[in-house]
Amino acid sequence: MSELIAEKQALATILEKFPFLEGKLEIQRRQRIISSALERPLFEEVFGFVTTDGGFDNFHLVIGVDDGDNLGFIYVLSNDDKVMLSLKQSAPKSNPAIKSVCSVFPNALWHERELVDLFGAIVEELPEGPTYPLPDGWPAGNYPLRKEWKVEYFDKVNMTYNPPVTAGKEEE
Repeated sequence: MSELIAEKQALATILEKFPFLEGKLEIQRRQRIISSALERPLFEEVFGFVTTDGGFDNFHLVIGVDDGDNLGFIYVLSNDDKVMLSLKQSAPKSNPAIKSVCSVFPNALWHERELVDLFGAIVEELPEGPTYPLPDGWPAGNYPLRKEWKVEYFDKVNMTYNPPVTAGKEEE
């Protein structure tokens, strides 16, 4: 098995700058470093460092996940040694605001549009443009990759979302 030299070196570079990330970043396996979820201010600081001085200057994709009360956004980057870094940002569902990375990686545009359409992320500084990948006429406020969204309540013909009214709820 490989000595994991490139992975250890990349991790050491990040931890030298951010020693408090010890235990929040780990070498998962050969050519893979993963992070625990980071809050927005810390994520932005770490992301800025790894994409400049840290050498992770290749953007591959961003993955959205529903973690219950929070949404997670996993940015997959790599360096010239082919080490992939999965850096995760966490944001509460009540205000899932994140900052666009399109100014650094223009190829992130469609990935970030997916986060908006499918998870309801609020991507600040995302360039104007069409929605993606949901069709025109998709009902506002419906995010099909959130855990609470149920496909059986979606009427494809009328493009409406009709969850059952919960018994015991009184109208105000």
